[in-house]
Amino acid sequence: MRMWSKYATGAAFGGLCAVVALVHGGCGGIVDEAAEKQFKQDLGTTSITVFPAAVRRDKVSYDPNAARQLGDFLKERKLADATVSDADVPLTGPWHANEAKMWRESAAALAAYVKDHPIQTQYAVLPEYLFLGGKGTVGGVHVYVVDKDGRVAAGALLNSHHRPFADAKPKTVEDCTALLIKVIGDEWNAKPAP
Repeated sequence: MRMWSKYATGAAFGGLCAVVALVHGGCGGIVDEAAEKQFKQDLGTTSITVFPAAVRRDKVSYDPNAARQLGDFLKERKLADATVSDADVPLTGPWHANEAKMWRESAAALAAYVKDHPIQTQYAVLPEYLFLGGKGTVGGVHVYVVDKDGRVAAGALLNSHHRPFADAKPKTVEDCTALLIKVIGDEWNAKPAP
């Protein structure tokens, strides 16, 4: 596994494995190395469908506002021409103590969804927020990026072991979205807003 640059290795883009441990293609993960390389090259000139955030509590619910905020951010920062979808990507995998396993299952679910429901953009992105137990504590913030063929091109897994998550101390869906936008802004070679 590699780590996203700014927080772990000091490299410029780091392979979209940020602050965050990500299951990377070269490490036996599900990220397709060719799709990852192409995604890095395409940033700034590509199109992305942004799906509503999957919010896992006892059940999975979806937050379309998170998709709108992320889509607006991608457009403002000129990272991609973002299209916000109102379709909920079904995540039916069970809750696991193994967060990396959940990450792999959810990334695979997005890939399968895109294969079965073709997108009109080059990429699709799905945020996922994990809330623990009855207290509603945020246990993790995930994001998955697949290309139009369903190949996993990028993603991140953030939790209390990663500085941005620990610094942000997310407590709400809105906090999770703000954290995700900050990390994407830091890591996807964002351009200043006009």
